[in-house]
Amino acid sequence: MTTQAAAHPGWDRRRLVYGDWTWLVRDGLDVLRLAFISGTVAFTAQGRSNSGGLIAASAVLLIAWIIALPRWFDFGLVVAMTLIAWGSALHLYGGWFYYDKVVHGLSPIAYAPVLYIVLVRLGVVPDPGVAIRRRRIPRIFGIFIVTLAIGIAVGACYENIEWLEDKWDILGGHFVQGLWDTETDLLCDTGGSLVGATFVTVWALRGWSSRRVTVVAAPMPTHTAVEAAAARLESASARPVSAWERRLASLPLAAQGTAAVAAGTLLLALPSPSLRTVGVILGTALVVLAAGGVLELRRGTAVDRRTRLAETAALAVTGALVLAWPGMSQLALLYATGTASLALAVAEAASLASSARTTRERWLGGVASVALFVFGIAMLARPGRSFDAAVTLLGVYLLVLGAMRLWRGLEVASRRKSRR
Repeated sequence: MTTQAAAHPGWDRRRLVYGDWTWLVRDGLDVLRLAFISGTVAFTAQGRSNSGGLIAASAVLLIAWIIALPRWFDFGLVVAMTLIAWGSALHLYGGWFYYDKVVHGLSPIAYAPVLYIVLVRLGVVPDPGVAIRRRRIPRIFGIFIVTLAIGIAVGACYENIEWLEDKWDILGGHFVQGLWDTETDLLCDTGGSLVGATFVTVWALRGWSSRRVTVVAAPMPTHTAVEAAAARLESASARPVSAWERRLASLPLAAQGTAAVAAGTLLLALPSPSLRTVGVILGTALVVLAAGGVLELRRGTAVDRRTRLAETAALAVTGALVLAWPGMSQLALLYATGTASLALAVAEAASLASSARTTRERWLGGVASVALFVFGIAMLARPGRSFDAAVTLLGVYLLVLGAMRLWRGLEVASRRKSRR
């Protein structure tokens, strides 16, 4: 009874507020993040021309998911992206004059500390979580100054961009309303940056961690059908793993990557393929990717199995749908592939945030997650109405998907060599 309770902790107030709920949705912040991304998908799928800011903000929130920001930093970033991106998408800047001042005053409170944490991850500045523990008080002042300078610099760069836009009319907009507008924007940016720098300084003085702290660990999957089958196979073949089997550990990933790259290259090389030919090539590649994912499920950790299962299901359903629907339209093909790409992007981000990974794996996984998200959004938005544009988009999508699998295969192979 005790072991079962430890594996499946109850839903008390601490877990409800701080998580972790599941490996995919850890707490309420992930609910807000997924709601933001879902709103971006719905807004973009309607063909809105002003959804670029929402797409960029969603990519930023995906990256924040991966690097495991502390909860207050993460919450501030979600609020800042909401004010900036949705304000632009819904034309709130022009509808209410003071909305611009609110954004310039509040958003630096959030993004200045987050940008400082990004520099910490890159090893450029001191970590606020360890500065006070090492009794180096001068570093506290450095943290304050650097954070303040980051916030003011971002605000100044934005004002420069607005001035250049008005001068050269790149986007056809008129942003600078006069000298008073620029001066008050810079003043609001400075005030918000000052609050953000103070927040990071207090955080450092308290010695709190610069990473998200798991208060209640999410229960790991122990009785799923896939894992039960894998456990039966492993128990039935209870024997040492041979050197040959270890050499083949990265074979499923290599096969997945090769199949996707070959299919993408074929789509880009064919002069004018028919819609059915495109569907067969795409469906076959996705089914091969799903088959490789099934082989991967036996070797993953508990969290990895959840991720691989989600990715495999998305690939298998999409591939089977494309192959079994001979009369599929171009619109349905793009929607099916775009939905699968978005599912892969979210699953990859959740996996990187929920399990221990090396710095290299996080970089590669983060790039792959953002790339898949952008391609999924592009497919749902139908940027090219012509069939040739759709084929090119699908070809590039498969190339990126294949490259992601090949990278992961190389990581598995390099770990195997390092253990010899």
